[in-house]
Amino acid sequence: ATARIWFRKPLNEQASFPGKPLDTTSEMMKMSEKFIITQHSSPMPTQTRPRRKRHKRPTLKDIANELGITTMTVSKSLRGVGRISDEMRRLVHSKAEEIGYLSARDRLFPPFIKSSGSSDYQLKLLCPTIGRIERGATVPYRNDMIVGLDHALSKTDGAVQTGTFSSLEEMQSLLAKEHFHGVILSEPLPSRWIETIGSITPIIYTIGHDFQTRVDSVYFNEARAAATAANRLWNAGHRSIGWLGVLDRNAPFHIPDSEFGIENTADWLSRSAHGTRLASWLYLARQQPGTSVWPVNLFDRDWRTCSLSEAVGRASRTLFQSHPRPTAIVCLSNAIAAELITQLEESGLRVPDDMSIVSYGVEKSGVLEDGRQISGLSMPMDKVGSLVPEVVQRRLAYPEGLSISFQLDADWVEGNTVRSLTHSF
Repeated sequence: ATARIWFRKPLNEQASFPGKPLDTTSEMMKMSEKFIITQHSSPMPTQTRPRRKRHKRPTLKDIANELGITTMTVSKSLRGVGRISDEMRRLVHSKAEEIGYLSARDRLFPPFIKSSGSSDYQLKLLCPTIGRIERGATVPYRNDMIVGLDHALSKTDGAVQTGTFSSLEEMQSLLAKEHFHGVILSEPLPSRWIETIGSITPIIYTIGHDFQTRVDSVYFNEARAAATAANRLWNAGHRSIGWLGVLDRNAPFHIPDSEFGIENTADWLSRSAHGTRLASWLYLARQQPGTSVWPVNLFDRDWRTCSLSEAVGRASRTLFQSHPRPTAIVCLSNAIAAELITQLEESGLRVPDDMSIVSYGVEKSGVLEDGRQISGLSMPMDKVGSLVPEVVQRRLAYPEGLSISFQLDADWVEGNTVRSLTHSF
């Protein structure tokens, strides 16, 4: 008769076998085989399982043979490079999905396809600014992003072109004359513009704004950044923390309000590049464990009639009227933080002894005239720019792929504008 052994416990638990206790699964399996054999009067018959037939993985050559084209044409079509017609790209992608080479709807990344290093893989990207005046040199974070992007493109002899456009039609005209592999945005555009440009070439946002569909983005995670700043201040003993921002309107470097549709909610959120930053602080202000809600003030400024100094003064006075009064204020940008520090010290308050100040992007323009470093979050945009080519290449290779958002972590810079109220910070 054949003895049967039933395992009622996991194999990694000790079981009762002849001999010493077993410590590993492999040892138990060996002992169980020996134990079964010793309980038979004759060796157990062996059974051979039929091998499963392995299905051959589809290759580029399979797609080429199906369509009667070369593997090079297939490779270029799948990567979105070279002079391949849109119809041919659609045929190749359709056949690739049909035979199981890739699924454009269910995968995050396309399969790796080795490039040949030819000129077909040299990206040409457009980084536009919008408005009636050229302001590229006055936007440090955008300039840093372009530096990182240009450095990444230089490795493959790619190129980035900048320019200021006053209208969608002007940008369309350039895109019709010259071939660009993607448009890299450092400010939100109306949804109508996004749909038009996106029908011509891929769009990548390099700001926290990603409210629109069919757009990829690379930026810093605003919720994590807000939590980092709040945690630093909380651990330093600050229990009432204010937030100060300025929302500009009617600036000559802004898209006219008439371009944003009132019927599209994404356009409601496209008036500022810092919407996710404000949203993160609004949530923190109401969820923090203190007994009162932290004051948050996004001052609405008419750029034509109100200076930054006036806007900061009026907004900060509102914050100081809060009860309890904040012991620390987080500012939307370095320009706002620097102006606030000037006004506080002119009124007789000392930073950080009487008021702590924190800002965003302090790695750039975060040093005051007297040499003090503003405390706050480092969000180096050159890192953002260096990742853009990979995102563009993915979109070219994968036109129907899922829209993705790469989010980096901001770092804390100690600086000289935060006072510890607990002497343990």
